[in-house]
Formats: sequence, structure tokens, C-alpha cells
Amino acid sequence: MKIKDKMEVTRNILHNANKMNFSKEIILEISQKLDEYIVEYYKENQEQKDKR
Repeated sequence: MKIKDKMEVTRNILHNANKMNFSKEIILEISQKLDEYIVEYYKENQEQKDKR
């Protein structure tokens, strides 16, 4: 699965967890995972730009 797809799935999970009133701890964990994917996405794009 590509990183962009992982970001989209995690974002949807986060949105649903918030709508379903999950605990703040669980929402925080999901949010942190999304943050990790975002950082990874930017690193990959920067590496591609550097190669040009």
C-alpha cells in the first residue's frame, strides 16, 4: 500500500473514531500514526525532488 493510501485510510479512521466518541487516548494514537505517515510522505517527496 502506498503511503498516500495509508494516509487516506488513517484519516478516515480518525474521522470515524471522532464521530463515534472514542476515548481521547485512542484518537491521539490514531492521530500520531497519521502524523508519522505525513512525515514519511514529505520525506519521500523531498528525496524525489533532490534526485532531479
